Amino acid sequence: MDFYNLALFFITLVIGIFTFYAILMRINGWYYAIKFCSKKYNIPFGYMGLPYFGNTLSYFKSSMCGDPNSFLDFFATRFGPGGMYRAYIFGKPTILVTKPEIIRKVLMDEEYLERGLPNYMKKLIGLTTSIEEDKYFRRLTAPVKSHGLLSDYFDYIDKTVRTTLEKYATTEEPIEFLHKMHRLAFEVFMRLLIGDEVNQEFFDQMFEEITAARKVLGGIFQKLIDERREAMKDGKSMPRANIIDMLLSNTNQDYEANILSDKKIIEILVLFSFAGFEPVALMSIKAILHLQKHPHFLEKAKEEQEEIVKRRASSNAGLSFDEIRQMTFVSKVINETLRIATDQTVFLRDTSTTFNINGYTIPKGWKFFAVAWNIHMNPDVYVQPKEFNASRWDDIETKPGIFLPFSMGPKSCPGSNLAKLQISVILHYYLLHYRVEQINPEARCYPPENCLVKFKKLSL
Repeated sequence: MDFYNLALFFITLVIGIFTFYAILMRINGWYYAIKFCSKKYNIPFGYMGLPYFGNTLSYFKSSMCGDPNSFLDFFATRFGPGGMYRAYIFGKPTILVTKPEIIRKVLMDEEYLERGLPNYMKKLIGLTTSIEEDKYFRRLTAPVKSHGLLSDYFDYIDKTVRTTLEKYATTEEPIEFLHKMHRLAFEVFMRLLIGDEVNQEFFDQMFEEITAARKVLGGIFQKLIDERREAMKDGKSMPRANIIDMLLSNTNQDYEANILSDKKIIEILVLFSFAGFEPVALMSIKAILHLQKHPHFLEKAKEEQEEIVKRRASSNAGLSFDEIRQMTFVSKVINETLRIATDQTVFLRDTSTTFNINGYTIPKGWKFFAVAWNIHMNPDVYVQPKEFNASRWDDIETKPGIFLPFSMGPKSCPGSNLAKLQISVILHYYLLHYRVEQINPEARCYPPENCLVKFKKLSL
């Protein structure tokens, strides 16, 4: 009898645990299904996981394993190939978007969708920008994409890359590849951000603090802003050839606050600082490592750079801005590097009002979540998509939305042209004059953390 009662107790306990777990896994979905069950809304089917955590942990697990598609496949397999699914990610009810044509619609909207960074990330970089402020910043900093501004800074970019790679080649000890390339990309970007007049000691301090804390970096920017404002009061003309002077200018008549507060200027400078140089460093390294693993592509890219040098009027002439346009194959190498390296890039948007899309009505405050994997790893567009193949760009018809390393639409990355320019210059000198030997090939290369290399100069 005692044994029977004990067995019954354990069976009841197990059934109770499973029942509780089943309810717990569905209660989040039930809550939002009841909350938005009126005819005003039409929300896609889906699964919202645990309360508070939702599907976030599942997404991170698949992402860290290098296969976010397994996370997305769960929804498509369970709820059909509709391309939109209800979920709960980063503490918000979310609509997963998996079809390229729907992703394009989300990214192209400017009026009703705002940047959807998680709250913890907004706090990290201090971002509190509204839709109107976001539009204003983009209009004000539009010259960053311009041919004129990039050509103005080209000689500085060229000199910095050339002298830095030469220094790497004369260093006897192995260098930490990512850290050094971060420094190179940071130096170039910061000159565009704050101008040439900042002394080297101040610049060195900024590089040391960039990854330490936003508060410290904000203090450095505040000091710069104070100096620029004093110069303006003294009647000194300030060139609008860098971002900080664009933000300090008082020429915009469409925005209600003609002069931005120092707090807002610091926010945008910090945001640009975090986003402006790290991707350049990482993509440059990945392009170099991809080329070394594919000697036939490396040789083809090298031959292109040698042809560019041969066409110069003088053997003493250096790389020019116009020659960047002649780097057609290097451009394909960069595209292929970006395609593979940004396959796990996430696009996030928040609804600022109830939003209609593809027959669904999404409540205000919900988040849209899309992963570039669905586009960059689509075998219907890219044959054998996981393989690095720079020559695939010979035949691909670049339709809008099939290649999104910098997003697309009004909120696309303003520094995309600058990033590709820097990578092109780095690859030009690397292909002609250098090779790298990885000292610890077992090091993780996604990202290439602790990747130790020795730069070797090619013999003439």
